[in-house]
Amino acid sequence: MSFTEQDAIYKREERVMHTGKTQGTAILAGFVIAGALVLALPLPSQAQDKTFAGKSISALDPHYLENKADLQLKMDVKWHLALSPWVDADFIHVHVRDGVVTLRGSVEDQSAVEAAIRNATEAGAKKVINHLTTEEKK
Repeated sequence: MSFTEQDAIYKREERVMHTGKTQGTAILAGFVIAGALVLALPLPSQAQDKTFAGKSISALDPHYLENKADLQLKMDVKWHLALSPWVDADFIHVHVRDGVVTLRGSVEDQSAVEAAIRNATEAGAKKVINHLTTEEKK
């Protein structure tokens, strides 16, 4: 085997090894992100009652047990809000009933309100009811 043939084989092996490392890193990053998302979801035992305008809303609303489409929409809206660079989804509560999404909580400014409404619509909401408040940060 000549030097050039051997050099070509080494280069091919290096390319394969490099590609494997890159793919392994991407797969590992995907698992880390998926694990973080799973850890962010509350367990049923951690469900707490929340009060909005004097009404108690359980984190385990029985409506969602009967209507899987609303539960899926709620998860999709939360996903879109979490991925949005314009919205801090930590302070937004999402409630869905019959495809109508209600957003409650506080956001930084009016553009974040508009982005949250747009995200809910993109996730598949029939209608979005906005109960978001703005808190300008200094």
